[in-house]
Amino acid sequence: NAAGRHPGNGRSFKPAGLDGDETAIDETADPRTALADWMTASDNPFFAKSLVNRYWKHFLGRGLVEPEDDLRVTNPPTNPELLEALAESFVASGYNLHSLVRTLCLSKTYQASSQAEAENVIDRRSHSRYYPKRLQAETLLDSIDTVAGTTTGFSGMPASTRAIELPDTGFNSYFLTVFGQPDSKTACECERSSEANLAQSLHLLNSEQMHQKLTNDSGRAAQLASNGETSTEQKLRRLYKITFSREPTEREVRASSEYLAGNENQRQAWEDLIWALVNSKEFLFNH
Repeated sequence: NAAGRHPGNGRSFKPAGLDGDETAIDETADPRTALADWMTASDNPFFAKSLVNRYWKHFLGRGLVEPEDDLRVTNPPTNPELLEALAESFVASGYNLHSLVRTLCLSKTYQASSQAEAENVIDRRSHSRYYPKRLQAETLLDSIDTVAGTTTGFSGMPASTRAIELPDTGFNSYFLTVFGQPDSKTACECERSSEANLAQSLHLLNSEQMHQKLTNDSGRAAQLASNGETSTEQKLRRLYKITFSREPTEREVRASSEYLAGNENQRQAWEDLIWALVNSKEFLFNH
């Protein structure tokens, strides 16, 4: 087509990878096969580095190269040796994504505390500590549904569809939009925003959508309030495990139990407790 022709002589460009040789592709062959071969060639210096940098940012909040789409000589990584080693390991594994994820998640860097110390309180580049990051829009909506015991309906999709399973971004969800889901108008990763803003806080605190989830007749608050066979402490421990993936502290058990005991309307008390938990920094941020 016109986009693939030389503007001077009108001749069609022959396909070639970045900084690669031209490739002859039979008209009956699928050109994507040649593209995949070029991307996964062991001597390709671009693909592996780009992908491991994106995965590094996904898990650790900031890429070795920032912005993660801007890999160029004049925008070097903060740790060139680490980026090179990750890329070489990824290639050696046969481009195994499970292996890459395992490497990142088992690293001391990923497992570092998010609590800053005097020596690294201003560090935002060297990964001397874990940088807390807000859950992405789709993950956060699904997590709230899990805690509240509800589901979110998306037009044209089965009732049990989770936000992370949506095939595209065209479902007109205010929650997903306000929490930074991209419009996908460009291929730039910068379209997705993870910044916190007032609209997000207001939506979690007092929106009609959140109220409906908390007060749902078949939701978790209603179930907990009507369950007379299980002790309050057992129910609290189960709720904390679902919400924070941990046991509550004795102080949390005591404070929550006292609040529940001091309210005649048990269902509303459980609704209030769940509302407080999902609005906490521990829930909203990956630490």
